[in-house]
Amino acid sequence: MRLLWLGTCLVVASLFSAAQSGTPAQPQGRIIGSVVNDLNEPVGHARLCTSVVSANSAHTDCGAQETDADGHFDIRVRLETNRIYAEKPQAGHQADHNSMELGIRVKLSELAPVANVTIKVGPAPAEVILDAVDRSTGNPVGAFVVRWIRVEDDGPVASTESNKNRVFVPPNTDLLLTVRSPGYERWFYTDFSAPSKPILRLASGERKTISVELVPVSK
Repeated sequence: MRLLWLGTCLVVASLFSAAQSGTPAQPQGRIIGSVVNDLNEPVGHARLCTSVVSANSAHTDCGAQETDADGHFDIRVRLETNRIYAEKPQAGHQADHNSMELGIRVKLSELAPVANVTIKVGPAPAEVILDAVDRSTGNPVGAFVVRWIRVEDDGPVASTESNKNRVFVPPNTDLLLTVRSPGYERWFYTDFSAPSKPILRLASGERKTISVELVPVSK
């Protein structure tokens, strides 16, 4: 009986403490779905971003939530959440964060707290394979960082970096491509058919191998 009495006291104390704190648990919603590209192929490990968008503002949360290896997700969100989108910059799927209309609309409520969606992140990315060598010796350069920058009419709008020699990039998009490595000058991609316009543009699913000759920094 004593143990039962002590347990009852603990429960009552806990409820009283929660009431005194004035911070009742916020109701949550749930969004279930999958992320695919334009060919309906799953996009695994894509980052999920949820937004609360009103007439004058937008609050977006791009936390640690992501799809599983098969592109599926099941996440808890604030009940006020009304948009969701996905991106995977390292695979060429990068969202336009300047757009207030970004993402799929969802409507959650206490009576209908669950939404089911399919998010499309655009066409399959293109792939760039970089073969970097020292221009003076011809020896391979193993440690380098690749950066691509998406270019639009009003200037660069997005970029990402990778320390791998195989890089996925957005297709059908004008890109600036650079490579840097310790002890070498920064390398910039140049289209030899149009040297005055150093722009890389590849189609969805296209693969391109680029030779990179790095020039040692003069001492």
